[in-house]
Amino acid sequence: MPKPRNKKFIAIKEKEKRQKRIIIIGTAVVLAAVLGLVLYGVFDLRVLQPKKTIVELGSRTVNVTEFKQRVRYQRFQLSRQAMQLVQIQQSMGGDAQTSAYFQQQLMQIAQQLNQPNTIGQQVIQTLTDELIIMEEADKMGIEISEETFERELKGLFGYFPQGTPTPQATFAPQPTSTLTSQQLTLVPDTPTATTEAQETEGEEESTAPTPTATLDQESEGENDPTATPMIQPTEITAEVYQENYQEWIDSLNDEAGIKEETFRELVRGFLIQQEVREKVTTDLKRTQDQVWARHILVEDEETAQEVLSKLEEGETFADLASEYSVDTSNKDRGGNLGWFGRGTMVPAFEEIAFALDTGEVSDPIQTQFGWHIIQVIGHEERSISQERFQQLKDQAFRDWLAEKRQEYEAEVADDWQKYVPSEPDLPPQLQQIINLSQQQPQQNPPPATTSP
Repeated sequence: MPKPRNKKFIAIKEKEKRQKRIIIIGTAVVLAAVLGLVLYGVFDLRVLQPKKTIVELGSRTVNVTEFKQRVRYQRFQLSRQAMQLVQIQQSMGGDAQTSAYFQQQLMQIAQQLNQPNTIGQQVIQTLTDELIIMEEADKMGIEISEETFERELKGLFGYFPQGTPTPQATFAPQPTSTLTSQQLTLVPDTPTATTEAQETEGEEESTAPTPTATLDQESEGENDPTATPMIQPTEITAEVYQENYQEWIDSLNDEAGIKEETFRELVRGFLIQQEVREKVTTDLKRTQDQVWARHILVEDEETAQEVLSKLEEGETFADLASEYSVDTSNKDRGGNLGWFGRGTMVPAFEEIAFALDTGEVSDPIQTQFGWHIIQVIGHEERSISQERFQQLKDQAFRDWLAEKRQEYEAEVADDWQKYVPSEPDLPPQLQQIINLSQQQPQQNPPPATTSP
């Protein structure tokens, strides 16, 4: 028969039971809290963070997922660029100096990839510009239909179901300026027009503000080939197009984790930007205010004054250019610079040239190249080349976009840096090439060609 328990014993047992319940409940609460934090972390990582806004402008936003995709695409493009440089280098061979040039380009790409936040900042600026363009496209009523989108997408892969409009070069001469009697007097020995800009070489290249436009009398737009569309059969079939397209999409996903949707949105954004660019530049003329000038370039003001005195005494501009000018690109052509528009010459030179009347000679003008005596031979509105026209359209669009940036105020998340991916990186084989190049003695790369 069990021994009867006294009240004290029962009280102790009850207390122990309560303590166990408290411990169990407390442990359950802690475990629940920990589990809740883990679940919230997973929910935040997979649901909330991807939807968090990184850039907001007007009614449009870019979330974390979209931002990461674009950074990955930027890094993918840099990696592809590095691979192309290696292929070009291998196909060219070349000497140590050429190899050093390619190695330097590769190391610059590697340095960019090693600075994720710098790439992230560039992508944020690009996305902001795209949002501005989208907002303006809405105002302009610009839309890209699915039919247009698919046609342009196929064209990117060389597939043209309706045939390829291939330009056929036909020359359409435009009327040229007839020299006035005054101009004929100023340049009796000026050679006939050429359509090729003269370039200086080596150290002489930076001695004069050589225009990038045509240097002689003819307009740079004359004799430009015009495009006559000729329908050619497409070179690939629908099946080949699908294979090429899928191969590209697979490479984006496998190498960089980039979704097909991201690529298609990039293409759509590009098409919208092109439409906006055409709207913005629709009133841009294929002509430009230009001057035809010649100059004598000397090293100091004293020599410039001497040249000016001899001009006033009746010596010819061409003879003095041949004798005094240090601009070897045109001294033997009477100092002739040909026709040029604004934005071609250095500002100080350009300002005087456009201010002079036809036949007028300037006082000595100083630029970073030396001292100039300028004479204007002609001043008129002239047609420009297709290449120059495209450059002007690009510049007009950049100026327009710069103005729009002042109108819009984009909001960027303060913590955007923590969402910048650091992959994809350079393929291991390319990284090995860069590592080997860093261990070898460096050669100076070939000098970059720059125009004043």
